[in-house]
Amino acid sequence: MLLLLASCGYHLGGVRNRRLAHLDTFCVDMFENHTLYPNVSMQLTTALADSMQRDGAFRMVSPSDADMTISGVVESVTSSGLRTDSSNTYLSTELGLTVFVRYKVTENSSGKVLRSGLVSSQGSFFNNRGNVQNARDNALSYATRLAAEKIVLDLTIP
Repeated sequence: MLLLLASCGYHLGGVRNRRLAHLDTFCVDMFENHTLYPNVSMQLTTALADSMQRDGAFRMVSPSDADMTISGVVESVTSSGLRTDSSNTYLSTELGLTVFVRYKVTENSSGKVLRSGLVSSQGSFFNNRGNVQNARDNALSYATRLAAEKIVLDLTIP
């Protein structure tokens, strides 16, 4: 059975980007926060570490033992009206939050930046139901998880 699975191209762990194929371990630095949302960098950093571990292409270790470090900046969080009230077009009933994140992957042994990029992702929430602050926080958390997954995809797609 194992021989059959091996011949079909199945393997354990994730796939690595060609530029990062020689690296085995990673750490994630706390992302900088250039927004007015106080917890967004913590949410993104945690989501990125979780997504990288779940992918399995690289192993998370302490910063002193890591082959590469992933770091970056949450540059902005913008909001936009997605849906309005039918009786009052100035009132947005559904709002979108878009998170913009710039990241880079640095090889620890040489200090060379191996990969960098800008990702954006969006979450939405309703403005007319219950606790709006809680709904906004949930939408921001969702958007940061999507941004983290996009970064992981960029680091693991060959």
